Amino acid sequence: MTYITAKDPELGRIMKARSRLGSKAPGYAAIVFGLELVEHPGIDTMATDGKSIFWNREFVRGINDRELMGVLMHEGLHVMLGHHLRRGKTNPALWNVACDYTINIVVKDAREPLPEGALYDEKFRGFTANQIVKMLAKPTPPTPPPPPGSGGESQPGEQGNGQPGDQPGEESSDQPGDAPGQPGDQSEENAPGQPDGFEPAGEIWDAVGDDGEALSEAEKQQAEETLKRDVIVAAAAEKAAGSGSITIDEGILDSAKAAHVDWLEALADFLDRSFGQEPTLAKPSRRHLWRGDYFPSLKGIGGGDLVIAIDTSGSVSQQEAERFAAEIDGIRETVKPDRTCVIYCDTRIQRGKDGQLYDDFDSYDDIEVRKIQGGGTRFDPPFHLVVQEALEPSALIYFTDGYCYVGSDLAEIVDYPVLWATTGVAPDFHGEEFGEVLEVEV
Repeated sequence: MTYITAKDPELGRIMKARSRLGSKAPGYAAIVFGLELVEHPGIDTMATDGKSIFWNREFVRGINDRELMGVLMHEGLHVMLGHHLRRGKTNPALWNVACDYTINIVVKDAREPLPEGALYDEKFRGFTANQIVKMLAKPTPPTPPPPPGSGGESQPGEQGNGQPGDQPGEESSDQPGDAPGQPGDQSEENAPGQPDGFEPAGEIWDAVGDDGEALSEAEKQQAEETLKRDVIVAAAAEKAAGSGSITIDEGILDSAKAAHVDWLEALADFLDRSFGQEPTLAKPSRRHLWRGDYFPSLKGIGGGDLVIAIDTSGSVSQQEAERFAAEIDGIRETVKPDRTCVIYCDTRIQRGKDGQLYDDFDSYDDIEVRKIQGGGTRFDPPFHLVVQEALEPSALIYFTDGYCYVGSDLAEIVDYPVLWATTGVAPDFHGEEFGEVLEVEV
């Protein structure tokens, strides 16, 4: 009998490492065993598209057995977290970096070694790949020039450290014949936030169908649901086995058990709940109080203001804000606010060209997003503006990346539903927390 280890030593080592992973981490191995092993000389290390693990022979030869098992666990984690389904328009190289930072913490916690050069940073603990993308893509402030005579001045002919290529969060231009996220799709330069000399322990490619074409959104959703069931079954198998020293991370299992909620559905549900109440005299309309008239505040469908605050600090792009406003436009037809007020704010309220403090759109007007300017971030001014201008929000939606704090006394003046629609993290509250937080991908 000819053993595969004798016929193909590298493939044999991978299979042995996979078996050892099965004895130490049966839950993770259940996912890894479902991935076909395919040699691919066109990659530097290993990669997965959710169906296969592609491997490079020279890479396998260059690492020891324990590192090989760590890389297999790494690839399994890519699949379990759905990284092959969730890149969207993010630059593929940047997506690889963010995903690696996410999963290598789990591998390190399991005390499994990874090859030298694998990305690891404790500051990313608890963050998803999408959140890390936003953190890595935030512009780095320029370094001030050193004082004269310090010895740090650039010499004539020296180059700067800027990198040409794709911008963070934008879809890279595909080369002829390359599918998005596959070899050849990345530029030679490092992605934003990618360390010099970066060599990934394993790459993540976009999932494709049997025809080799990118999956449709419906196909991705179906694949996500199937994947969640597979993770739950793997956890059950792990428990039944009663062996192994490495168990599936609780966060990964919780994510699999959580129902998939599309952010647009969640946004529509928030607005429906906010505008779906009956008019009430418990809170008189501030618009008429100055005359001594007490009218009910219009909290039912067809009344009240929808206030949208847009973070213009530079971390939210013009394209993202326009897409977000367009989605709200469609939902407005159902909830029917009297008007929509759009407030722009970085560290202060950004006035319009005519000096107005906010843009006012009637229920039949399309929401238009003015050109966004960069700056710092403060969350408080729009809420104070609501009081100052006697706006009557049935709901306020704050579109932001979340990287700032909410003032300690702000909850005292907010008596209406608030949704923090964040492209990054949840805001940090210095006082009482209020509102709901919704992660959006635009």
